[in-house]
Amino acid sequence: MRSLSRLLLLALLSVVLVGGAVSGLAAYRAGLIEVGELFDAKLAHSARTLRALVDAGLDQADATEHVTPLDISVWSGTASGHGADLATATGHGYETKLAFQAWSADGRLLLRSDSAPTEPLAPLRPGFHERIVGSHNWRSFVLRSDSGRWYVAGEREDVRADISADIALGILAPLLIELPISAVLIWVAIGIGRRALRRVVGEVRSRAVDRLQPLVERDVPEEVFGLVQAINRLLAELDTALQRERRFTADAAHELRTPLAALRVQLANLREAADSSERIRAEQQLERGLMRLERLMIQLLTLSRLEPGVQLPEPQQVDLAELVRDVIAELVDAGQTEGVTVGLRVEGQGQLQGDPLSLSVMSRNLIENAARYAPAPGVVQVIVSESHDGITLQVEDSGPGVPEDERQRVFDRFYRRVGSGVDGSGLGLSIAQRVAQMHGATLTLDRSAALGGLSVSVHFPATGPGKRGGGRVPG
Repeated sequence: MRSLSRLLLLALLSVVLVGGAVSGLAAYRAGLIEVGELFDAKLAHSARTLRALVDAGLDQADATEHVTPLDISVWSGTASGHGADLATATGHGYETKLAFQAWSADGRLLLRSDSAPTEPLAPLRPGFHERIVGSHNWRSFVLRSDSGRWYVAGEREDVRADISADIALGILAPLLIELPISAVLIWVAIGIGRRALRRVVGEVRSRAVDRLQPLVERDVPEEVFGLVQAINRLLAELDTALQRERRFTADAAHELRTPLAALRVQLANLREAADSSERIRAEQQLERGLMRLERLMIQLLTLSRLEPGVQLPEPQQVDLAELVRDVIAELVDAGQTEGVTVGLRVEGQGQLQGDPLSLSVMSRNLIENAARYAPAPGVVQVIVSESHDGITLQVEDSGPGVPEDERQRVFDRFYRRVGSGVDGSGLGLSIAQRVAQMHGATLTLDRSAALGGLSVSVHFPATGPGKRGGGRVPG
């Protein structure tokens, strides 16, 4: 597994090393140029100073052809070291490597320092020259006076090399010292940054399965803040899902208790039937109980599939009128509309974008619910209409309807009106409302002006060009 900290450390150290090497090389080259310029200026200045000091005094020596050259002693201290160590009260350590000569116009040596050889340090012509004399390479400046004499100031190249080495060492030494220090500081900085990440990791690792509170977002680095927020969103969604599952399980367990108890009673009645008529009656009660339990289980499973947070499949083009016509046919064939006349009126095309399965479940629940509450001989009227602002599915019945003060409560799970005399699970309208919400539709309850019972309207708004209505809305 690759370590992000190690990668950052190596990357930053590489940047520091490469940057230091480039800057050190540039500084070294600039230092060599500057040192060369300073040394050349010093040579020229020394030659001019020598000419000004001794030119007049060499007239007599120059006039005598066989005069012995004058030797001038220079300081020969042994100062060593770097920087201030080379400068003492008696002189500078580099003085022993400086030399000068004076030559007559005809090439006779008139004067020299004891650090200079007896042969010329450079050709006797004005300007800067380089020449190997003995075992040393010399850099010299030659100057001619008005009297025709030549003055030479020279310096050994090893002096420049020593000073250049000192400059290079002075530049590279801090870089060499800086590298391990930078490594330590970078590692410490990365460690401080990792501390917040380790805290987040530790907090997640120590969480119990049922502890889904959000992570602390305080003092979290900006680079990790987005990750922490994403984890918190995931924890919130998981917490919502768990609460939803617990609530659904509790509701289902509570609601299943009654029909299961009723089945046990009906089974006992069947076993204890004294004659065939009691047995037939007990069998019919048991069959109705089983059908009620089956309907309840189907609706519970449907509701769990339509819980908030569950996404609909990709929407398809749905002919709502044709879908409702098929649902009515299925209910009639199954005997769910016995004693009730179910009519369908279509006004417009009724084309919308949605999930055919969930729309079929919604339509079945609305029509089946209306048929159960319409006393025989009852009437259920289903209308699919289209207008400029969308498509509407309307289901009306001739039943007792729902009082206005209870219309909001009927959407609650397992809510059943007291005294209605109709078996039901109290989930039909809850399922219908959830399907409508998932399609961006609006479900409303009202009194049927034509039949006197309940009127349920589901309006699918128009969603754009090419779509008659409906759409996909995440749960």
